Amino acid sequence: MSTKELVISSIGGALYAIVGYLTYLGLTFYGVRFWPAVVVPATISCLYGGLVGGLSAAIGIFISDMMTHGNALLSLSVGVTSNFIGFYIVGELAGKEKYSFRRYLIAVTLGLLVGHVIIGLGLLAWSQAFPLPFQKEVTPLSFEAAMIIGFTTFAWELPFAYVLVPPIVSKVMRAKLQEASTR
Repeated sequence: MSTKELVISSIGGALYAIVGYLTYLGLTFYGVRFWPAVVVPATISCLYGGLVGGLSAAIGIFISDMMTHGNALLSLSVGVTSNFIGFYIVGELAGKEKYSFRRYLIAVTLGLLVGHVIIGLGLLAWSQAFPLPFQKEVTPLSFEAAMIIGFTTFAWELPFAYVLVPPIVSKVMRAKLQEASTR
């Protein structure tokens, strides 16, 4: 990973955490937040590829989780893992020169789906021994409940990813092309 990619990952992570904090409206479903901030790592994944996008998402969700529920172990085992893998997929399938609107729609759907299955399964495992965020007692989830949580949060994020990311990526890519042509 180059220094530039590491810096972009760090800035993207900070931006993801800030946007997540500012758009947190108190809406949660078993501790998983309503999350318009998904736009940040999805955009970074498209512009800079899977590793940068995944790392920015992992950094950002960890910071954001520490500011909201404060459970580092849960964040590292479920939030960081799901975000890294989900946005890595987006960037690998539709990042950089591979980007097209069609590829992006497929990539973000698959990446978010995988990420939210990881969230559902992670919360399922977590709930067997530890309280879920914002709960005081251990309340084991059923497999069905865990998948409902995962798919509900998937549905909360997908519209933002579908509607907001493509125009942002298109404008940035056009600006990069114009800049390159003037050199």
